[in-house]
Amino acid sequence: MKKIKLVVCDDELVQRKFLGVLLERFFKERMIPVEISYYGSGEEFLENKEQDLNLTDLFLLDIFMPNLNGIELAREIKERNAPGKIIFITGGNDYVTEAFELKAFSYIQKPVEYEKFSKVLSHALETVEKVKYMEVMVDREPERIYLEDVEYVETMGRRLLIHLHEDDMETYMSMKAFMDQHGKDDFLQISRYIAVSKDCIQRITGRSLFLQDGTELSISEKYLATARKEHTEYLHTKKMASV
Repeated sequence: MKKIKLVVCDDELVQRKFLGVLLERFFKERMIPVEISYYGSGEEFLENKEQDLNLTDLFLLDIFMPNLNGIELAREIKERNAPGKIIFITGGNDYVTEAFELKAFSYIQKPVEYEKFSKVLSHALETVEKVKYMEVMVDREPERIYLEDVEYVETMGRRLLIHLHEDDMETYMSMKAFMDQHGKDDFLQISRYIAVSKDCIQRITGRSLFLQDGTELSISEKYLATARKEHTEYLHTKKMASV
């Protein structure tokens, strides 16, 4: 599993340390790599330019904080289109309706008990795992690219050109590294230089592969038999899943 990136925002130092102990226990027991950032206020979190909202998987937010409370902070996170799950931690029921309206993943009451805490985190991580993504450097900045948005990738020298539904991106990565890390289940390699999202393939005719948008790509002779076989198996699996 990829390293989980998690943010804890609570104005009470004692509570932040307590949550840190619970989180360390949880991730250590499951041997899941994690990177945790701690903040004492919503303002401190939003002012930290190094904290990329789009790369954060889970937000643990205290609701009752001075100035910018947890609900207001969550609204700001949502307005910035951050995909991470929000878990509120609070000592009261005052904001249950607001938490529901914000589509928060969960709402944990203080004092936080480890059993309930671990169950909520486990369910949250299940949803995170279902969303497949890759983290790459683009123009020296980290970017999270969701694999469902990728149509195909191709190598150009040492660069990997990532063709998305709406845009293209470039990063430094070999085709082997891409397939080993991200492509084995969801991508079909059709040449030494090109791998295509199985979900974006419309059909294979001869040595031509057509994407859903009509783009035609050429399959090299070396990969032709495997490409046809994997495409047929994928269509069969998809058909069975829809029954």
